[in-house]
Amino acid sequence: MSILKRRRPPAADKGFTLIEATIAISIIGLISVVLANVFTVVVHSVPKTDERIDNAKTLQGLVTWLPQDVDSTPATGFDESPSAVTGCSDSPGTNLLRMEWAEVTGSSSSITTRYIASYRHVLSDGRYRIKRVTCSGTGAGPFSNTGVRSVSSALPPLPAVVTVTRSGADVSLVTFTVTNLDGQIATVEAAPKNPAESLPTTSAVGYPTVPPTTAAPTTTSTTTTIVSGPTTTTLVPPPTTSSTLPPATTTTLPPPCVITSSALSLASVKNTDPNGNGNSSAGVGVLARSVTVTVTTTGYCNGLEARATTGAPNGELFHNFDPTATGYTVTFVGYPSSSELWADGDRLIQFYSPTSVAPYGSVTLKVT
Repeated sequence: MSILKRRRPPAADKGFTLIEATIAISIIGLISVVLANVFTVVVHSVPKTDERIDNAKTLQGLVTWLPQDVDSTPATGFDESPSAVTGCSDSPGTNLLRMEWAEVTGSSSSITTRYIASYRHVLSDGRYRIKRVTCSGTGAGPFSNTGVRSVSSALPPLPAVVTVTRSGADVSLVTFTVTNLDGQIATVEAAPKNPAESLPTTSAVGYPTVPPTTAAPTTTSTTTTIVSGPTTTTLVPPPTTSSTLPPATTTTLPPPCVITSSALSLASVKNTDPNGNGNSSAGVGVLARSVTVTVTTTGYCNGLEARATTGAPNGELFHNFDPTATGYTVTFVGYPSSSELWADGDRLIQFYSPTSVAPYGSVTLKVT
């Protein structure tokens, strides 16, 4: 009798040992830490959506409006001084670039409309922005139809840098360099395309646009007779024509503005506390009495301005002259109607045209 041996089943898979499982978990943990660090770096490196939108809007208004304003402005119409006022009823913040140009309107060539566009660094709602202040009108101004438009998103307190590149008397390039909140630097450039900036002026001499006329042919009365035998031949020269150009027309430009004399209603005026506490020297305060400046002029002095360097914290004052029969007058209002501060000392008041680079003249007011 044979004995049957039962076959032993194959050994089952025993799986990972404790050491193998520990090693595998450790490797997975290291890989997870590395991936987490990489993800964190990527997330922090990519700007937030609102920041990217904000940066895109930073230059949107400048790109839209700056080239048009620069293209309209003559070489003498650019003013980069921080203390410049707009010439409109509102002059917020610090001036970055003020531009002014004029256009003849109406049926009379003597009616001139002034257009002003001033880009300013303004603190509004706790954030700094670049705003475009515009207005227009005739006469001295300031003009009340003021429009204020934000042309940038929020910016740092440091103003944008504006560079006006000049070639001789002409302006060849205007550059805005703007720093975003995230520290990125962006640049917008605009170049004048006004023909008056690149072509010779034609305002003094004008030519009609109609083609020249041709005069009727004329025939000379000179004849040459040749006698040859019994026949006579008469030769007549061909007719000649002449073209007559119309004479050039000359336009007389108005003479430039000249200040022939200037005077102050008060050569010396006291300073007073802006709250009205006393009528003596306050170091820095409002004028105790109003002071009127009177100038007599010759020539074309439209838009004459008085700029007073007050030496006070609120900086330079700007007022427009009012025309009179013989010249212009302007009044710096005193207490109690004024809140404009003046510092003691000799205060210079200069006379400008809105587009002039240098003053036409000046007077000195002594504040004591």
